[in-house]
Amino acid sequence: MSAALQVEGLSSGYATSEVINDVSFALAKSEVLAIVGKNGMGKTSLLKAVLGFLPAWRGTIRLDGKDITLMPPHLKRRLGLVYVPQEQALFQDLTIRDNLRLGLLSDRELERTLDQAGRWFPVLTQRLQQRAGTLSGGEQKMLVLARALTARPQVLLLDEVTEGLQPSLVDRVSEVLTGFRHEIGTSIIVIEQHLPFALGIADRYLVFKRGEIVDSAEVDARSAARIEAHMRM
Repeated sequence: MSAALQVEGLSSGYATSEVINDVSFALAKSEVLAIVGKNGMGKTSLLKAVLGFLPAWRGTIRLDGKDITLMPPHLKRRLGLVYVPQEQALFQDLTIRDNLRLGLLSDRELERTLDQAGRWFPVLTQRLQQRAGTLSGGEQKMLVLARALTARPQVLLLDEVTEGLQPSLVDRVSEVLTGFRHEIGTSIIVIEQHLPFALGIADRYLVFKRGEIVDSAEVDARSAARIEAHMRM
């Protein structure tokens, strides 16, 4: 059986500066993989290279066995590769309802989408006509995540989704992602500085440093200490 996502020998960067160097990893179907490390080590650049926002200078990227290395981002999205960026990627002047609608490939899915978003984050469907730009930072994060999940992605890439969230919302996001993963079978890559959150939902982790993977293992009771030791180096 093919992996949900397979990255082999991927190198990428900006202009003439290489920031991703010969990275290889596989994401199994319905697996959650945490990619951790200090800021500025290339974690977000890795996701952008997988998505096609940065060019793949070398290597291959396969989604469910299909080579998508040179495919543009919008076609990767249609195949089920969905990204939740660190910044709030919302249409600020549109309502919550319209932001959720724009995450769909067809309007026929709208009623299902609103129902699901309400189960995950009730505050969103209680205020469907409110403009996204007037929401709090935490509410905007919920909206971005709900929009991504309602697309029922094959592979979901999350970049610092808990940044700025109060503890109760971090717990809710953890519950939603865990339930969604078991219900839909989505594979998830999560980039996080919040180690308790990342290790609480992940099956496995990679430590990223200066554009390379320097450690990887299944999550267990010793994982946090191992990761923190790497981050002190």
